[in-house]
Amino acid sequence: MAESEASSKGLDPVSQFPQLYQREYASIYRTVRAILLDPAEAEDVTQDSFAKAYRARARYRPTAPVGAWLHRIAVNTALSHLRRRRLARLLPARLFQPADERDYLRSEARDACEVALAELSPQLRAAVVLQYFHDYSREETARILGIPSGTVASRTAKAMALMRAKMSSGEQMPLVVGSLSSDG
Repeated sequence: MAESEASSKGLDPVSQFPQLYQREYASIYRTVRAILLDPAEAEDVTQDSFAKAYRARARYRPTAPVGAWLHRIAVNTALSHLRRRRLARLLPARLFQPADERDYLRSEARDACEVALAELSPQLRAAVVLQYFHDYSREETARILGIPSGTVASRTAKAMALMRAKMSSGEQMPLVVGSLSSDG
C-alpha cells in the first residue's frame, strides 16, 4: 500500500478535507507532474484536482482508500488537461532534478528513464507512474484509473518494453533549456 494511503486512512473527505489536503498534496502533485512533465502546469492541475475532489467530497464512498480516490481524480484531470491542450507531443524531457553533483551517475540513469517515460502515451505513463513511483498494486492502479486490472498489466508491460527499447537504443532527445533550473 502506498505511504500516502496509509497516512490518510481514517480521514473523512467530508469533515477533514483540510487535513486530507495537507497530507496528500505532495503525493498528488508528484503524480500529476509525472504525467504532465511540467511543474507549473502540474501545480495548476493539482489545484484543479483538489477543487474537484472538494466539490465531490460528499459523494466519496469508502470502497477504496481516500488516497486512491484522490489519485483517480488527479490522473483523470491530468489526462483531460493533456487531451484539451494536445500537449502529448510537446512534453519536456525532464521530470526530476539531481540533488547535487555527487548524484551525477544516478541522474544520468534517471535522465534516460525520463526521456523514455516522456515518449509514452499519457495512459501508459499514468500506469507506470502509479505502480512504480507510488508503489500502488495493479488492483489499486486499476481502481485509480478506472480500468480493468488486466489492462493495467498490459499497459505496464507495453510501457516497460517501449522504455527498455528506448533506453537500450541510446537515442537522446534534446533537453528543454528551461527544465535545467534547480527550482523544478
